[in-house]
Formats: sequence, C-alpha cells, structure tokens
Amino acid sequence: MTSAQKQKCNARPEAVRAPANRIWLHALWLTVLGFILQPYDFSFYGHQFEDFIPGDLTRVISLSEIFAHGFGVFLVAIAIWILATAHRRSILRVVICALWPAISVHLLKLLIARRRPLTYLQADGNPKFPDSVDATWLGFLSEERINFPTYAIQSFPSAHTATAWGLAIGLTWLFPRGRLLFFSLAFLASIQRITSMSHWPSDVCWGAAIAFLMAGAVTQNWGIGYQLSKFERNRPLEQNPISTV
Repeated sequence: MTSAQKQKCNARPEAVRAPANRIWLHALWLTVLGFILQPYDFSFYGHQFEDFIPGDLTRVISLSEIFAHGFGVFLVAIAIWILATAHRRSILRVVICALWPAISVHLLKLLIARRRPLTYLQADGNPKFPDSVDATWLGFLSEERINFPTYAIQSFPSAHTATAWGLAIGLTWLFPRGRLLFFSLAFLASIQRITSMSHWPSDVCWGAAIAFLMAGAVTQNWGIGYQLSKFERNRPLEQNPISTV
C-alpha cells in the first residue's frame, strides 16, 4: 500500500463531512417557511384529513410518531448497540442530536405560549378558529396562560418534530446510505403533528429548523462535536461514518 493510500484510509471522517453552512441553510429556509405558512395555519384544518389521505397512509403517518418520541430514540439506540457494534461509541452523539433540540424546544414552550389547534375543536369535532392567527399566540410569559392547561398552550414550536429531525440528522451522520429513509420518517412524523392537530404547520417548520441548527452543530468537529469525536476516536477508522446532512 502506498503512502497516499494509507493517508486516504486513515483520513478522519470529519475532514469530509458536510460543511456547517449547508446545515445552517436548512435551518434558515425552514425558519422562513414557518413565517410564510403562519398566516395560512388555519387553512390546513378546514376539512378532515381522512377525506383525502388514504386509510393505509393515515395509519402509517400515525405510527410514525414513534420516530419523534423519546421511546423511539431509546429503541434506535438499542438497535445500534446490538446490530452495529462498531458504532457503539457513536450512540451518544445520535442521542444528543435527538434530545438536545427537544430540550431546547421545551424551554421555548415555557417562555412563549401558543394555543394548539385541537384547543379550538367544538363538540361536533369541527374546529372554530378566531378571526386572526395572531390570536393563537398568548405572548411571552403572558399572564393569560393561567387560564389554559399547560399542554394546551405549548404549540410553539413542535418538540416531536425537533426530536424526529434531530434523530434523522444523527442517524444520517452515522449511516449516510440511510439518509432518504431517516428523513422520510422525520417528514412523516412532522405530518403526524399536523394531522393530529397537535401543532400548527408553522410550529412544525420551526421545530425542524431548531433540529437542523442544534443537531447539525453536533455533527461538526468543533464544540460538543469535537468532544464527541475524541470519545469516538478509539473505534476502527475504516468504519467511521461520513456525514451527508
């Protein structure tokens, strides 16, 4: 083996990872999309989703919530531990990618209150929305929040969406060939948050943006990503993952 070949085999994966600016670009356009969709949030609920989504697809969307749940993250970690023993040291990074955005989103929920779509449902099962989307916001640390159950005013942003996309980003960093699968599962989980009337579409976009912003940073080789890289360094180099986020 030539010296050039040895250098190629021993190259750290961090050197060929996707640049951070590509990840920040995803966070930026999702943030902008959230603001674009916000005035039309009510428009997504003027009908029953079952009327135009096939029954089998509806069930798939409903089941996809597990990918956006902490229990789903736990199952993924167990699967990696059992099936991909060479990547056991990378489980911590994947879990952080999923949970760090979710924790950050929950902190935002405590500061900024917004009513969930399902809080507008009437006895007949149909929603009755106010005249303006602005009325869904209760404001920053508003005293008005005391008139609602805690869950009912935690629409902004979507923690499940942040978890799903964070997990997809972490898994893509570890298993690049599964990118389409992981992102598809995250997309379905995001749709589930809308069809279940748990979040407005704008909340889902902002949750995904936070995931790209924070989980994307974890996949880089600086900050917390650098510390994780040192922890993972003992595994065989030829089996190190290459990020394509």
